[in-house]
Order: sequence, then structure tokens, then C-alpha cells
Amino acid sequence: MGQAAPAAQVAPAAGRAAPAAVPAQAPPPGAIPVGCGNAPPDLAAAIAAAPPNATVTVCPGTYPGGITLTKPITLLGARVGVDARTGRTDLRAESVVDGRGGSGFTVAAGVSNVRIDGFTISNPTQSTATTGGVLAVGRGSGITITNNVVTRFSFGVNMNSNGQIASSVTRNRFAENNGAGGQAGVFLSSGPANNLTISDNLFSGHDGNAAAAVNTAGDPANPSTGLRIERNQSIDDATFAVVTNADGTVVANNQVVRRPTATTAVGTGILVGGATRNVAITGNVLTGGAKNGISVGQAFSAVKNTGLLVGTNTVVGRLNGIRFEDQTSGTIRGNTVAQGTGTGILLEGANSGVTVTGNRSFQNAVSDCSDQSRGSGTAGTWTGNLGLRSTPPGLCRLF
Repeated sequence: MGQAAPAAQVAPAAGRAAPAAVPAQAPPPGAIPVGCGNAPPDLAAAIAAAPPNATVTVCPGTYPGGITLTKPITLLGARVGVDARTGRTDLRAESVVDGRGGSGFTVAAGVSNVRIDGFTISNPTQSTATTGGVLAVGRGSGITITNNVVTRFSFGVNMNSNGQIASSVTRNRFAENNGAGGQAGVFLSSGPANNLTISDNLFSGHDGNAAAAVNTAGDPANPSTGLRIERNQSIDDATFAVVTNADGTVVANNQVVRRPTATTAVGTGILVGGATRNVAITGNVLTGGAKNGISVGQAFSAVKNTGLLVGTNTVVGRLNGIRFEDQTSGTIRGNTVAQGTGTGILLEGANSGVTVTGNRSFQNAVSDCSDQSRGSGTAGTWTGNLGLRSTPPGLCRLF
């Protein structure tokens, strides 16, 4: 069979060590082989014939996608256990699932306990249809998607979870998932994504005005709970994370880089778009980009954000480093914002009850600290901030 085109390779950003190589794991005893020696090469048929909770191990080769998983099952590609964030460009060593203009794997409604580990899932013949590398929007749980290269779909992964069993998307490389109706590495839709961790992935090249590495769109009537987005790296994506319809979500310790050579569209690094409760945006590092670093507003819902913390982030070389608009609460604390082409920390619109404390803001072209809020705005809400230029004066001080 013909081999699929290799996925785009992106080097780790400067200052960040490459993830350690993990040796491939031996297939477990009793696994059903596909494409190994004399084993039949029909992956779809092997999955259909496998009993529930079976393990299917898939040898290197290229296999048609469009496969629906109707039972709990473990699928182990040739690169099972091998971190997908670096290397993994020799398709002769990969189990390639080719979407052929459609999707890769689809998890049927209500199915739980599915593991997909060690594949390249690609779509070199991307069509105008909406597609996904892995589609799992049937409100199951216990979905594990790990160590996969996923590229050129509308959504790398589109999923939700009822949260009964923990689900995870980890150590994958998502590249250029920009097909019709999508433009996301991981998209959470058609219900909440409860008890889900999206961590230690590499995202790159998700472009377009609506594109994001991670989009938590979810269900406005049923916010996601137990959602964590941690330790991911985003290189030249339009937006790293869109956060909305979320309760208690953590977005922490991610690295977001826009290189000077990037030609893709650019949006806000992390966008909080309304209808969130008790969300914490902490410890992230955002470098470069022509739009805001962290922006909080009501772009996707009129329901006000409550209990929001934006804390201990570092934002360098964006437009406005941290921007709040039309909020009735929220805390901006302990951040470092520098070298923006606009304002370091900016409040505008009808803000009230927002506290800004203990931040460092410097070398921003327009202002380091600015409160343009209508209403109560500045009164008593800015304390202990370091910066040179403030509008009005006194929001940030040198000492």
C-alpha cells in the first residue's frame, strides 16, 4: 500500500528541552495482530471481529480510516508508548491510518474504555467534509488518546466525556488540522468534557481566524468539570486555548510561541470567552504574536465569568499582555508582562470588582498599566503592581 505524507515536524522552542525518548512497548500476550507476518492486514475487519475489551496490535503499514469503534477496545500501533512530540517522521516504522478525505477513528455513542496509542492518523487527501482524526462525541468515558501523530483533519480530536472514568489526551503531536468546519487540534463539543486531561501535547500550524490548538466549546447548558489543560506546547497556532462553558477548569504551565517567521493567522493566545466559573489560568508562558496574550471577555456567551484567576503567567512581546473587558469579577495576580506593542495590563469596558495585584509590567509601547473601565473601574482595585507608565497614574509604581 502507498504511504501517507509525513506530518510536519516542529522543533521544541528555544529553552525547552526535548521530551525524553520512550522505548516502544512489546505487545501484550493475547493481542490480535494486524499486518504482522501472516496476520491479515484488514484493520477494520479485525476490530469488528474482536470481542469487547480486546487488544489489537497493528504492525507498520498504511490502513484505511473511517473505522467505527463500537465496544471497549485497546488499539496499539507500531509506535505504542513512543512520545509523538519529536521524531516519528519515518512512516516505514509507523502504523498509518489514512482518513482518505474522511475521519480516522470514530468512537460510537456511549462507548467507554477505548485506548488509541502509537499511530500516525493522517488525511493527506483532505476534502471539504468535516473530519476528525479521532471523533469521540458520544458521551462515553475512559477514552485514552496517546502517543499519536494527528494531522490534516478538521479536528485532530473531537470529543466529550461523561466523566465516570478519567479520559486523557497526552503526548500527541497535532499539526495543521485546518479542514472545513473545524480548525482545531482538540475540540470539545456536543456535551461537556468532564474528568478530562489534555497534557504534554505539541500543537502546531492550526491557522485561520477561528482556529485554536484547544477549544473547550462544550455545552452551554452543561459546563465541563474536571477539565485540565496542562504542560502543552503551541507553536505558530492562531490561538492556543479558547475557554468557555467550563467550571473549575485549569489551564496551567503551557508554552505558547509565535515565531517571527510564522505566516499563519494570529489570534489571542488564551481567550476566556464567557460562561466560566472558577477557572484558573496560571503559570503559562506566551511569547510573540500580534494580538492579545490573555484576553477575558464575553465573545461566546453573555453569561459572566465568575471566580476567574489569571495568575503567575509570563507574557512577552504580544499586543496587550492581559486584557479584561466587561467583567464583574476576576483576579489578575502575580503576572509578568513585558515588551508588548500595546498595553501590559488593560481593563476596558464596563468592569467592576476586578482586582489587579502584585504584577510586574514593563517596556510596553503604549502603557504598562491602564484602566479604561466605565463605572467603578480603578477605585481600590489595583494594589502592589510594578510598572513605569500608568493610565490613570498610580496603577503601577516603580517602588
